[in-house]
Amino acid sequence: MIEIFLQQKNNAYYPFSVEDKEKGKMFLDNQILQAKIWGSKKPRSLLQNKWIHVIFRIVADNTDDPDWNTPEKVKRNVKMKMKFFEDDVIVEGNKVYFELRSFAFDKMEQNEANIKYDEAKLICAKFLKVSPDELQANAEREG
Repeated sequence: MIEIFLQQKNNAYYPFSVEDKEKGKMFLDNQILQAKIWGSKKPRSLLQNKWIHVIFRIVADNTDDPDWNTPEKVKRNVKMKMKFFEDDVIVEGNKVYFELRSFAFDKMEQNEANIKYDEAKLICAKFLKVSPDELQANAEREG
């Protein structure tokens, strides 16, 4: 089972973001899907969530760096730079692993999300050598 955010338009359901569209590619065209749907009641902004993922895509699309050339790699690297780790540490042999936290709605309250999204935007803007405001404006245009 996967979680995909959808939005309704003209009595049809569409993926909310590029990331949601990518997740849906695991299903076949015209395949019947079973879903439980409810409206989002979280105080977090869907647009805010959408724009941060658009920003990750903008970074990936504008670099030749193989460590940053996909939205998932950008997200992972941003979280690493933010030290956005779960509290639990995994120890395997002589190695210590930190699990990265999620930007998901059920993982952060609005205030923390605002801080973390701004921090992520700053990291991405610095990587692209543009201002955070310019990067946000591009994300809003593309989103």
